Amino acid sequence: MKKLIDRFGRVHTYLRISITDKCNLNCIYCNPADSALRGELSRSILSYEELIRLIKIFVADLGITKIRLTGGEPLVRKNVEILFGMLKEIKDKHPFELGLTTNGILLENKIDLLKNSGLDKINISLDTLRKERFIAITGADNIDAVINSINKAEELGYNPVKINAVILKGINDDEIPGFIEFVKNKNLNIRFIEYMPFTSNGWNEKVFISYQEIKNMVEETHSLVEIEDGKHNVSKNFRIEGYTGTVSFISSISDHFCDGCNRLRITASGNLKLCLFSSLNHEIELKDYLRDDRITDKEIAEVISSALQQKVLKHPELDELLQMDKNNMLRVGG
Repeated sequence: MKKLIDRFGRVHTYLRISITDKCNLNCIYCNPADSALRGELSRSILSYEELIRLIKIFVADLGITKIRLTGGEPLVRKNVEILFGMLKEIKDKHPFELGLTTNGILLENKIDLLKNSGLDKINISLDTLRKERFIAITGADNIDAVINSINKAEELGYNPVKINAVILKGINDDEIPGFIEFVKNKNLNIRFIEYMPFTSNGWNEKVFISYQEIKNMVEETHSLVEIEDGKHNVSKNFRIEGYTGTVSFISSISDHFCDGCNRLRITASGNLKLCLFSSLNHEIELKDYLRDDRITDKEIAEVISSALQQKVLKHPELDELLQMDKNNMLRVGG
């Protein structure tokens, strides 16, 4: 089996796949209702059959051992249960870890089927524990559905259920203590994420808060014990003394973790994205290869392996990220 190794010696074993660029929320840091890019999302996304072919290539021929489905919101895609059934067939022949990142609104009624189809890990986005603030941040009144999904996932044995919270100064940073209490007696990992700049998401340094500031706030009232993890981990993970739940910090902007990057991404439209912060101009289109019956799986694997050599050592600096065009969060799911 060929390994995906870039020119800096980084071995890539993790693939994130956006299966749709549609979402049932309009979060202010990702998909604001007034975004100039709302009319520029994909008109042609990969079919389930094309996704399955691509995934087979990655796990059988290129050494991928971990796959995460993202969106937009992945569970809004029609008949998504069919995709999970198809993935289970691949997992039975070529084992890999299957994860899902979701906003949780549609999860509660689907999670039993997803677990039976081989879903190993769940990340659920939740940026506030307050109903009115949830509406203000997301544009929807669905916090109860999200909380129910978190509870159901924990009941089904996901350990931990990871909760993704993007922290914005003056908007929800006052809830950091509340999130810590939320995980106190539960198998939950609260992950505080730095606000990242994407095209038309209104990034503003005035509301940016670094992971170190967030961590300092937690340590004012709690003792944290670092959890040692592998070099590919993107989060800084800690136990909270006396608590069942854990806390993590994702420092994409203030303290990048590019040196240990082992990730590749597939956009909803079928483009290979080498870095979360790479522009549309630097993506490699795979859709045409998948739709040409004359091109073999081996040839597609070679295209992917060759494209990886274009990957840079680290993502651009903040000022360059702010100038980037058409790097929309919905197309890649983070």
